[in-house]
Amino acid sequence: MTHCEFLIGKGIFHGFKITGHVGFDVKGKDVVCAAISAVSQSTLIGLNEVMKVDLNYEIKDGLIRCDLKDNNECAQFMMKTLYQTLVQISKQYPRNVSISEVEV
Repeated sequence: MTHCEFLIGKGIFHGFKITGHVGFDVKGKDVVCAAISAVSQSTLIGLNEVMKVDLNYEIKDGLIRCDLKDNNECAQFMMKTLYQTLVQISKQYPRNVSISEVEV
């Protein structure tokens, strides 16, 4: 199972951490895993390389983590879009994907 944790304080996204393996299919054929990887890495690229938002991130096998240092409006829109996308994926694959919010 993949767990998607969002760090939120007073309605503001401060980061996210996505851990685990989806397990919907074998590695290399898992479309759910591919979808989660694509949207989360796209969010990181948008924040880091396109918008130049100040952040820390880490990507390795079974982990994508992002901690925002700059919470501008555009960064919030990106984070909210990622959150809503992953919520929709978790509704379609509840045995494979979970979402949680951590108050910071």
